[in-house]
Amino acid sequence: METGRYLYGFVRGAETVSFGAMGLPCHGKPAIAYTIAVDGVAAVVSEFGARERILPIRKNLEPHRLVIGKVMEAQIILPMAFGHVAKSDKDVTRALKRHHDAILDELERLDGMAEVTLKGKWDVPNIFEYMLKQDPELTAFRDRLYRGKHVPNHAEKIELGRHFEQRLVQERQAHVQRVLDFVQEGALDVSENPVKTEKMVMDLAFLVKSSEVKSFGERVQEVAKQFPDEFSFAYNGPWAPFSFVQLDLHAAMR
Repeated sequence: METGRYLYGFVRGAETVSFGAMGLPCHGKPAIAYTIAVDGVAAVVSEFGARERILPIRKNLEPHRLVIGKVMEAQIILPMAFGHVAKSDKDVTRALKRHHDAILDELERLDGMAEVTLKGKWDVPNIFEYMLKQDPELTAFRDRLYRGKHVPNHAEKIELGRHFEQRLVQERQAHVQRVLDFVQEGALDVSENPVKTEKMVMDLAFLVKSSEVKSFGERVQEVAKQFPDEFSFAYNGPWAPFSFVQLDLHAAMR
């Protein structure tokens, strides 16, 4: 059966290295993850059914993370986003030769660095009611719309929603800046990702020196403790520097 090559990322390496059978399933079992090397730069790959559709489900996502994490234990890896498959070893080799210098430059730039993430949210039952308690002006506007037996029309409800969203944005910006002012001295770079739900306050990724991950995490814990009980935080890492790779890896494999 025809197989392609699932791509996990790029590393330094002059020889073929095997990481064992920990890759995405191929023909019903975990595939062997290994490197394809060209002049000191290598791609981490495993066999994958060329005609198979790659679904972002746990049985695929977990080995993707596992392989990248295993490599990261020993050296820097430029991680590919989930789901990229090349046709063959030859195609991977051609891409490595074509983009060798750019990949090597990026590996050198990110050497000794790791990514950690911090997500924060309002841990409250109803975010609208919570904002009303925090903002007298928003409360007064709501009360004017619902004064007496008045039923707000569509335009008035839209306006109330606009005021609410504006307040959410202002609160998020203030809280993000509060965190950044406290921790960014220990970060080499920061990436602010868009929040995905109304209750999300922040979704931040930090680039830090691998040797300083522990001390940076302690600083994050310090600032998190300064927030009231209505907030909850999730701090994770270290990861490969997904958010800080400046080379378009997908384009590099074409």
